[in-house]
Amino acid sequence: MKKLFAIAIAVVLTLALSISAFAGLDALYADTNTYQQNAGFATDAKVTINPGQKFFILGWFASHGKTVDKVVWTLDGVEKECSDVYRDRPEIADFFGGDWVHEDFTRAGFGKDDGMMELLGVDALAEGTYKVSIVGKYTDGSSEEIKPEFTLVVGNGEDAPATQNYVAVQQANQTDGIWLTKDGDCVGVEFTTNGAFNRVFLPSTWSSRKDNNRECNVVLNLYKFEYNAENSLSKAPVATRTYEVISDGNPLCELVLDEAAPAGTYIFTITTSGEKLTGDTANGSAYFVMDHAIADADVSKVKFINTEKTIAFSVTGDIVEGDFFAANPEDTEVPSEGGDQPETVPQTGDVTVAMFAVIAVLAMGAAVVFMKKRAF
Repeated sequence: MKKLFAIAIAVVLTLALSISAFAGLDALYADTNTYQQNAGFATDAKVTINPGQKFFILGWFASHGKTVDKVVWTLDGVEKECSDVYRDRPEIADFFGGDWVHEDFTRAGFGKDDGMMELLGVDALAEGTYKVSIVGKYTDGSSEEIKPEFTLVVGNGEDAPATQNYVAVQQANQTDGIWLTKDGDCVGVEFTTNGAFNRVFLPSTWSSRKDNNRECNVVLNLYKFEYNAENSLSKAPVATRTYEVISDGNPLCELVLDEAAPAGTYIFTITTSGEKLTGDTANGSAYFVMDHAIADADVSKVKFINTEKTIAFSVTGDIVEGDFFAANPEDTEVPSEGGDQPETVPQTGDVTVAMFAVIAVLAMGAAVVFMKKRAF
């Protein structure tokens, strides 16, 4: 938590003198009441839960010169209450400096690492689809948007398939990770699913900052596996996203698909690009870092590409019976071109010959008819 907090504060330090209000949602979980070193659903635009599950949140909000009143959540525009779990966060004022004072952060923290704030009443919702937001309110009647309106699907909702986040490889709670420091550095992971999925994401990342003239672009690609990794990566990706400027602050890097990918084997790659990526971080090179897996993580069902370390990543997919992830298939050679074709599939040359044969027969028939007409 301390690492994530320090990184997040670094992002806003340069803005603190000109902006007088901030809000941060560190985590949003379903049925988990203690901080797990990841954001959970905090950045999701659509969240699916089972009937009876509860929502817990962790974060803070503040505005210079104002006093925090409470956090509320809205259900289809109707305000709802949250559990009374607040804490003072005066240390944030010390990071901001400027006009910020300790009193600005009285009750600013909602939830605790070992006891998060509950959105009361979520567990009583019937199956359906709802619009939900999370708002921080001040004693003067003004408010702060903590999480913009998002879609909450309970059960199967309204014609919406139930999905959930599957942790393919659990991240480690430490700063030692996979560093990409050169233009074109690329690592990846091969995985196989038993269900369809619509998102692949890295739960924890950090990078050099643009305001230090060390910006770093990151490209996420998803490839369909065909025969082996080398062949698969030579094809066009089925989905891609470019983060044009990655900034420090534990940004959530995610690849959301326009259409769900069917169950199967895929390769997810992360590539850095930019002229500031020189490979020498001691002398100003830009960088992008991903968390690696915990020491005892089960990586038997995944294969890592271009890295000896294990990449922590997750997938949002359909709820399935049994395990969502399956073992990867064995690599095979790509069939050579020009091999025997099935007899049921005509070759181009055969079609051409057949076409000329038909034309010739028709021409001969026309000639016979013409000769008979001439004879009379």
